[in-house]
Amino acid sequence: MEQLTITLRPGSAPVHFFRGGAGEPVLYLHHLAGLQGWEPAIAELATKFEVFAPYHPGWGPSQGLDEVETGLDLVLHYVDFLDALGLGAVHVVGHSIGAWIAAELAAIRPDRVRRLALFTPIGIWDDAIRGEDPFAQNPLRATEVLFADPARRENLILRDGTVDPLENYVQEMKDLKAAAKFLWPIPDTGVIKRLPRIKAPTILVGASGDRVVPPAYIPIWKANIPGSEAKTVLDAGHLVNLEQPSRFATIAGSWFLRPN
Repeated sequence: MEQLTITLRPGSAPVHFFRGGAGEPVLYLHHLAGLQGWEPAIAELATKFEVFAPYHPGWGPSQGLDEVETGLDLVLHYVDFLDALGLGAVHVVGHSIGAWIAAELAAIRPDRVRRLALFTPIGIWDDAIRGEDPFAQNPLRATEVLFADPARRENLILRDGTVDPLENYVQEMKDLKAAAKFLWPIPDTGVIKRLPRIKAPTILVGASGDRVVPPAYIPIWKANIPGSEAKTVLDAGHLVNLEQPSRFATIAGSWFLRPN
């Protein structure tokens, strides 16, 4: 695994990303809370694929939040990212806000997406289903709502006290501020209108304990993406990649290896 940076255009902020593994290329687009380093789910995927895991603009060490204003800007950002790396069509796994971006990418640039896996996708709002507001939480426990068991935040985000709590709180708030630019006050991005344009074989994955994107949203996504399939991961909340990393990697990896 390598942690790298790349500049997409003269004068633009560099993109920080992880790269590791060998095989068919996979673009991993992360969730609301950013990347927790070279996460176990990504590492497991990298045993079968070459994985590229960038920080979105404004998350983690990446700057450039002021360079993107809309979902289209984010799509073009990742088209430029793939171009800069010399990659053509890739498998894409998107998680949470990353699933929204991945779906937009597949709808707008179907030539760049081979197969698509969307985990706990955010971007559709239904008043009958609703969901917890990730931006209205206690700032000292900002990401607890993203877990089925809030106590898991201590282990998976705070790493049982091995990271500085104050630095972590600041980073959590920075990442959530970046997400709020696109998802607050209501996480309705209009993506539902573009989902029927997706041509890549798609699997949708909900989590039984997701309070931000309750599992009842998954059938709505499935009904609007032609030929898509759906699964639910048990004993996991919105951050299914952290709570069930092996299940996450197995579902995505098996999907990408399935013949068309």
